[in-house]
Amino acid sequence: MEKKIVSKMGIIGFIVFLLIFPHFVPLPFYSYSLVCMLAIYLMLRREGRTFRDIGLFKEKLTVKAFFLGAITAIAWIAFMQLVYIPSIKYFFQVPDYTEYNFIKSSLAKLVVTIIAALVIGGLYEEIVFRGYIQNVLEKRIFKGYSPMVSIFVVSILFGFYHLQQDIFAVIAAVMGGLYWSMLYKKSGNLWVAIASHALFDTITLILIYKGMFGVFSY
Repeated sequence: MEKKIVSKMGIIGFIVFLLIFPHFVPLPFYSYSLVCMLAIYLMLRREGRTFRDIGLFKEKLTVKAFFLGAITAIAWIAFMQLVYIPSIKYFFQVPDYTEYNFIKSSLAKLVVTIIAALVIGGLYEEIVFRGYIQNVLEKRIFKGYSPMVSIFVVSILFGFYHLQQDIFAVIAAVMGGLYWSMLYKKSGNLWVAIASHALFDTITLILIYKGMFGVFSY
């Protein structure tokens, strides 16, 4: 297959597609992720690349990667629960977070939601944002600039991706995006960011189910 280099405007347009398609095309039960993953595959293939080129090396899928992912997930949970949520509740009138209240009444719903979080929150979102967008921003759009420029931009885009939630959740998403982008950059292993994000979402859902989400406040 002949390699074709996609223009910068083409890349920017594709990033916009990845950001808005999941929100504006009503596909059932996260099936938008299949469309977007296929689109990323075709975009990579067009340039003669594969998912390995955006960090999915099977040889890096190790116990060490999952251990580092677990430690960093717990650290981020602690920051959210002990610092961020109490702080915003102290300074602002924060509405109750109700998006996942439906899992409180059913263990089965909790399990299904955790599986979805592992696949979508952990795997899909990290491949899209850290794997594809962060890499293409650093290597193509902001080539020659500090990697921190791409990290800040992808973190803001990650927050924008969560605009369906309230402003405090968007701010948390920006900070989380910055955290996982830095983690990916420092570790050089996308699987670490995937594991960290997936475990963070899993622990958060369990806290919601137990009625312990955001209970630590001033």
